[in-house]
Amino acid sequence: MILLLYTMFIPIKIPMAKALLTYFSPGRMLLFSIVCTIAFGTALLALPQASIKPISLIDLIFTATSATCVTGLFTIPLEQFTVFGHSIILLLMQIGGIGIITMSLFFMSLFMDFGLSTQLMARHVLELESWKNIKKLLVFSISMTFAVELIGALCVMITIAPTVPFTSALFLSLFHSVSSFCNAGISIFQHTPHAFYETNTSILLITMTLMFIGGLGFITWHEIMRYLQTIKTTPRRRFSLHSKIILYGTGFLFLFSAFLLYLLERNNLFANMSGSQKVLHVLFHAVSFKGSGFLLSAPHTLRLATLLLIMMISFIGSAPGSTGSGVKITTIAIFFATIRSVLLGRTAVEIRGRQIALDQVIKSIAIIALSSCWIMFTCFCLSITEPQWSFFDILSETFAACTNLGISTGVSAHLSSIGKLFIIASMLIGRIGAIGFILALRLKLTHSNRTFSYPEERVMLG
Repeated sequence: MILLLYTMFIPIKIPMAKALLTYFSPGRMLLFSIVCTIAFGTALLALPQASIKPISLIDLIFTATSATCVTGLFTIPLEQFTVFGHSIILLLMQIGGIGIITMSLFFMSLFMDFGLSTQLMARHVLELESWKNIKKLLVFSISMTFAVELIGALCVMITIAPTVPFTSALFLSLFHSVSSFCNAGISIFQHTPHAFYETNTSILLITMTLMFIGGLGFITWHEIMRYLQTIKTTPRRRFSLHSKIILYGTGFLFLFSAFLLYLLERNNLFANMSGSQKVLHVLFHAVSFKGSGFLLSAPHTLRLATLLLIMMISFIGSAPGSTGSGVKITTIAIFFATIRSVLLGRTAVEIRGRQIALDQVIKSIAIIALSSCWIMFTCFCLSITEPQWSFFDILSETFAACTNLGISTGVSAHLSSIGKLFIIASMLIGRIGAIGFILALRLKLTHSNRTFSYPEERVMLG
């Protein structure tokens, strides 16, 4: 977005603008854009009109980061912000949920034709194999986002209108719809005593639907739409391997988490609920645990095994190119396919009759390893800076930040300034990915042109 404004308002020629874009790697451009967005959001939240009383700089940065990274962790109550402040948080959620680079590429496509190098960058950002119809996909993503959010807001509006003043209901509906679709898990319904979403069946169903749609990914929805358009023709459109992994993976993850959640909480959280309430709450949480973080009860009321389940599901997360976070379903699928290949004695990694490229296998292992290492490193550091909290509380908060889930055990509000910086960094890394963060920080981007390889030698493993 920052680069878009640069190319629009600074009088330079289009070739120079393209050269500027090609200087940035996808990871570096994403990090640069997110940091600039957070800085811009912090400046707006620091305005006197944004808050009821003065708020410290570190808390403003924390709030802007949490909203931009669609996490939902906060060090201060949201009621300390005015309607203007909530509007800034809403804007940051929208930008972070859709994807800063996706929005930038969409708007830039309206003003300029991309060169080959910029097309390659867009390919990496959107994780596509080809440039074909990329502008159509960008338009589809933006159009779908605003259409779904508008429909969701109207549905919420109809539900809460009888108990809330019109202007308040309008803003609450829009805020909740964007937060749900963007998997941010941020709610301001608690500011309106007669509109608690936790006890409203209609709100729960609307929220669950929005979370599911946002977490499935724009690419998968694009292929679903194309498939439905050709369902009566021959031959039909076929789903790509990416969408097959997302659809099967999402279905399995949903059923797995719902089944385990019911077994764990049937005599605890769901003990006094009716049958229909149990089903609704189980399904709602099964969707929410993948990346949104909406929770219908306080975390301390859940069993420890349930909290561990939440960590595992949130670590996997949603689909690439979606509003959800985590290491992504495709990454986990390739990781387990690699394990299966090792156990079967195969040298190639295969999924559903297709061989996975070696570079993607290595990248998937690296993503999981780096993410796990950062979680352990952050827990170690917070154990030193926040000795008043138990290790499990620190672990839960770290997972909530790194996976952008936002289910807090209450640690964030009482962190030291250093502890808040670690959580801010974790939210940032969780949103752009561990590999993307490291590549963005590399001082020099090099591409190896070696025509030789070193001698092979085996070492002992296991």
